[in-house]
Amino acid sequence: MKRPLTYPATRVEDEREVVAGIDYPDPYRWLEEETDETAAWQRAQNLLTDQLVRDTPHFERLRELVGQCAADGTGSPNWMVDPTPQFAGGRWFRLGRPGGADGPAYPEAAAVIVADTLEEEGRVLLDPRANGIQHVFWLAPAPDGRTFAVGVTADGGELGEIRLYDADSGDRLPDDIPHRSHGPLVVPQWTPDSAGFFYTAADPAGEQYAFPVYYHRVGAAAATVPEPVDAPDVPLVQVDPAGRYAVATSVWALPRYVCELPGRAWRPFVQGVDATVLGVIDGDRYLAVTNHDAPRGRVIAIAFDSPDPSDPAGWQEIVPESDRVLGHVRLIGGRLVVTGSVDTEARAWVFDRDGTELEEVPLSGAGAFPNDALPHNALTPDGHPDEFVFLYSTPLSSPGLYRYRLGSGRVETVRAPRVTLPGAEVSLRWAESRDGTRVPYHLVLPHGADGAEPLPTLITAYGGGRVAWPAQYPGPSAAFVASGGALVISHQRGGADLGSDWADAGRQGRKQTSFDDLYAIAEHLLATGVTTTDRLAVTGWSNGGIMAGAVFAQRPDLWAAVVAQCPILDLVGSGRDPYGRFAVPHEFGGGFETPEAVRHLASMSAYQLVDGTAPSYPWFYVHAGAVDSACPPGQIRKTVARVQAAAGPDTPALVRVWEGVGHGMASGRSEAVLHTAYWLAFVMRRLGMTPAALGGDR
Repeated sequence: MKRPLTYPATRVEDEREVVAGIDYPDPYRWLEEETDETAAWQRAQNLLTDQLVRDTPHFERLRELVGQCAADGTGSPNWMVDPTPQFAGGRWFRLGRPGGADGPAYPEAAAVIVADTLEEEGRVLLDPRANGIQHVFWLAPAPDGRTFAVGVTADGGELGEIRLYDADSGDRLPDDIPHRSHGPLVVPQWTPDSAGFFYTAADPAGEQYAFPVYYHRVGAAAATVPEPVDAPDVPLVQVDPAGRYAVATSVWALPRYVCELPGRAWRPFVQGVDATVLGVIDGDRYLAVTNHDAPRGRVIAIAFDSPDPSDPAGWQEIVPESDRVLGHVRLIGGRLVVTGSVDTEARAWVFDRDGTELEEVPLSGAGAFPNDALPHNALTPDGHPDEFVFLYSTPLSSPGLYRYRLGSGRVETVRAPRVTLPGAEVSLRWAESRDGTRVPYHLVLPHGADGAEPLPTLITAYGGGRVAWPAQYPGPSAAFVASGGALVISHQRGGADLGSDWADAGRQGRKQTSFDDLYAIAEHLLATGVTTTDRLAVTGWSNGGIMAGAVFAQRPDLWAAVVAQCPILDLVGSGRDPYGRFAVPHEFGGGFETPEAVRHLASMSAYQLVDGTAPSYPWFYVHAGAVDSACPPGQIRKTVARVQAAAGPDTPALVRVWEGVGHGMASGRSEAVLHTAYWLAFVMRRLGMTPAALGGDR
């Protein structure tokens, strides 16, 4: 990469950011605005990034290798898996990509497919690209299998449209629902008579980032008045398969309201409890995994007719807390299938309804079920009512589709993993953080490596939102391992990898602990000879992108390269954005009302931390979507401008804002592969790597 670099000219203004009386210089505020001047600046930055990245030796080979390693879904390293098939009306519905690994190139977007059996390829009911649709976020077939609803986008952003189709002909139904749907985060649920479904509308531009609840009856006019659910953060309504109850569940997984069907007279259910209650409707009770008095989770039951369902003293304990971390409970074949983990590696157990443990599902190798971005996502119905049908991957193999018939003792492979990393090895290791806490991480070593010689190494991390970042297949990032690099999956605090207390120890006022854990992992890799500082890189997406910006600025001495994907890089200024007001205080603490809270945010905010006083900065790359409603490009542009000024022309600091792209949930497959190839090329060039030759079982 040619140095010194000639960056596009960026003017500096005497602008200030004043929040709660605290005053910060904001010389690049003008780059937040969508003006002709800003658009010209962004085009010039994109052009510079294109020239430098595509000049990387063997770039086209890397892009092909990334596509080969992606295996499933969009090709995004974060939203790469098309969801588990769903059984409805005696048939299987799924989002899939006909052709498979041995056929022609994967379709750009997943199609809606129906099949009589789980094993069959089936027939396409909706080909999105042939119908002017860029991406299908989710699929919700009616219980009778005659109709299906989808959430779609035509512009690549996360605000989608709800459409209904006939499941035999594939014809679109005339139902017109004007409300927008927020990506894959808000999947409707049907009433068991297939007459209609509950859904939530997204209004991210409003003063409050809210999810009003609606009910739509098939063939009727769209609802104009939301359901009387008095809570702004309820993106999901769960429906009783027996048709008696519906439960409105919040983002942070609390069943806040319940109603009896079909009347829909809502009443408060579990409210004011500082805990998650994540479960299913089981007859006259709500059966759930909770972290109340059980950071690693226990299974409880709450009666719908309880005089005080918000009082945990009245909950019935079904499965007590233990050393294992419990995540989600399903009702399958009249029994409880509970998924969770032990030392961050996925497990599944089967219990009777009274909590008697019957068996453990014999999973193949240390791995993970697909990652859920937020806890409530796990409540979307999938699979089969009598068989445990699931996707599963390991750090060395892409997701396969499996079926377990309860009591059989044998997991059946329905669709084998499409990609493996032959000769690579994975191990669970532990580092010691600043406060003495042992922090786990998985290390994937490439074929032929034993860890004795330093390797180019890439840490992938999330570390927030009470979301586990599991030991799963790294998708297109597997190209890094295939090319001789070591890959690290971090399980730092802030994420729920070891339970909710593990998550809360790295959130809000204690958020710095999450970053300290990452530093401990990096230093352990250095101390054990896995890598050196000039061969160490780190990347993260969304919350992990914020983390990447923070560690770039806090510890520039530790990294050779840092990649922030879809981040918020100005935490202090995020309070001017509806999503920032909604999400940032919940994860990073404080808020925007007091000087102490603002200083706390500034201590982790790349825009405020980068000031040119560091002796040197690592290479820096930011991936952004032009229509990202959660992490808008304006605050990214101004932070990159500040980094370019601080780091100087000898240290590459690049940004790529992709048009027609949001938070990465709706990109076409070739688009997502290209996006990953860009930042991987940047990292691999810095670490002196050459992409592996194509071909073989990789």
